[in-house]
Amino acid sequence: MERRHPSRLLALSSDGVLSPRLTLPGLHDGASATAPVGWGLAWYPERQPAALVLKDPAAIGANPLTRLLHEWERFQSDILVGHVRGDGGRNTGADTQPFVRSFGARDWVFAHAGDLAPAKVAKLPLGESPGFEPVGRTDSERVFCALLTLAQERRARRLGDLGWALLHEWLGVINNFGTATFLLSDGLDVVAYQDRQRHAGLYWTRLPAPQPIGALVGDDLALDLGGEAARNRSLTLVSSTPLAGGGAGEWKPMHPGQLLVLRGGQVVWDSHAGAAGVVGPAPLVLRTARRPERRTLSVVHETTYRYGLQVERSSHVLRLQPVLDGSQRVLEHKVEFSVPSLRHEFEDVFGNRATAVSIETPFHELTVTSRSVVEVSEPAPLALAGPRRVSLPLVWMPWQRQVMAPYLLPPELPETELRELIDYALGFVRRQDNDLAATLWDMNETIYRDFRYAPGATHVNTTPFEFFEQRSGVCQDFANLLICLARLLNIPARYRVGYIWTGATHANRLQSEASHAWAELYLPEHGWHGFDPTNGCLVGSDHVRVAAGRNFRDASPMSGTIHAGGGGVETLDVHVRVELAGDAARDALPPRAATG
Repeated sequence: MERRHPSRLLALSSDGVLSPRLTLPGLHDGASATAPVGWGLAWYPERQPAALVLKDPAAIGANPLTRLLHEWERFQSDILVGHVRGDGGRNTGADTQPFVRSFGARDWVFAHAGDLAPAKVAKLPLGESPGFEPVGRTDSERVFCALLTLAQERRARRLGDLGWALLHEWLGVINNFGTATFLLSDGLDVVAYQDRQRHAGLYWTRLPAPQPIGALVGDDLALDLGGEAARNRSLTLVSSTPLAGGGAGEWKPMHPGQLLVLRGGQVVWDSHAGAAGVVGPAPLVLRTARRPERRTLSVVHETTYRYGLQVERSSHVLRLQPVLDGSQRVLEHKVEFSVPSLRHEFEDVFGNRATAVSIETPFHELTVTSRSVVEVSEPAPLALAGPRRVSLPLVWMPWQRQVMAPYLLPPELPETELRELIDYALGFVRRQDNDLAATLWDMNETIYRDFRYAPGATHVNTTPFEFFEQRSGVCQDFANLLICLARLLNIPARYRVGYIWTGATHANRLQSEASHAWAELYLPEHGWHGFDPTNGCLVGSDHVRVAAGRNFRDASPMSGTIHAGGGGVETLDVHVRVELAGDAARDALPPRAATG
């Protein structure tokens, strides 16, 4: 049956429960609507597998259901699927979308905007002894029953078991029968499919945490996500109408025939990812960098202290010698002082090669230059899947916990701040179905995407929560946030200082002109693995490892104490150059300082 106005669809996926309020223009108190407008909303209370549906097939103006839709604060769901039909649709409860059917010990929800050829839809197979048959008379419900039959035949207990490529292909076949824009959920994932003619065209946007979220308003519906809980949620919205306000970013149109899979507020699969001329939402997948198995890098690290008043006597501790182990060889290393000094080397409690320095010659300026040539090998890949899947939560033996204790204690922050951070961390765990490696990769990639590298935006004492709130900082802040989240999940994490080679054409050369920092996380049966959230990658042959500890102070390249003299105007300049060994002018210093 041809509709005079296209249906409107809405889907929401969040990394935590929300209590949104919906308003349908024309269906609120004081509205003058005279024609019936059917609407329906489905959600999964508290992430339960059973869905609840609220629908009104023939609403005219305000009524108790529309007031409930707007005023009820007990939705408490991380998934919403909504459908508003245009005038002229059937007005029976059986035909009003979204449809809900139980299969695989959970409820599946389905909504469709468009019109399909009845004769073709009627031929969709439902099996010899149909387990799913339409109750109403719509082409949409028949398609839904056919999809559930397909899942049953393939013994798929949830949407992901079907395989996203197969689901995309199957919906594309249905699209041959007419106009078809679909929303589908099983309480775990939300699938959005865009009709090839862009009928009831869908748009998507993502709102990363944390940020204030208010009312999102469109012509056909308004969605109020206000409230303190919503502030710390990451969510992705799909809508037939771009909704204005509420902190939403740019709404991007879905491409004809495109299928997106949302889970926990992120896009986890995109049928058009990497297609020529298509700028998609970049789903979270492990990017395999094409790095050589072995790389030789030269590093020059120059630090200059200047004092207005002469320093008579001082002592210093240096941690500038790169690590020597199975994946990193130190071919050359030396440290030069511009002032005579007494030195002796030792190994600190964290296993770092350190140098204690005593200076008794008065000076106004002190320059320390470290030169190293290091051969770095690509570490063994971190498998995200395999026969021995490691799941969260991790359980440590008592002696393991004792050894790892320094790397399990989160920073001393107010309990309210730690609660917000652990809630944020648990969102990654739920999205990745408790898989340890996938959760850590998701964290690393999401911090890289959602937080901005901005030199000067923070200082050495900026806390992980402050960085979480302002979403901009330097590599130290990126590393500290990942370390904090990991420790809150009972995953040992340590702070690593070193260097990174980015190449002369890299968009962020500043990281190659200062010492760099990242996180190392201990994984059962894998050992310590480096995660670089500043660059959204795993640590490899372009990273030179130097010192590690619980935090920056444990691994600081240089620290010192003035015992006599000093004061007045004091300045610190740091210059770092990382190059492929053998490059021309290898020992030349860059013209400017940078802070990583």
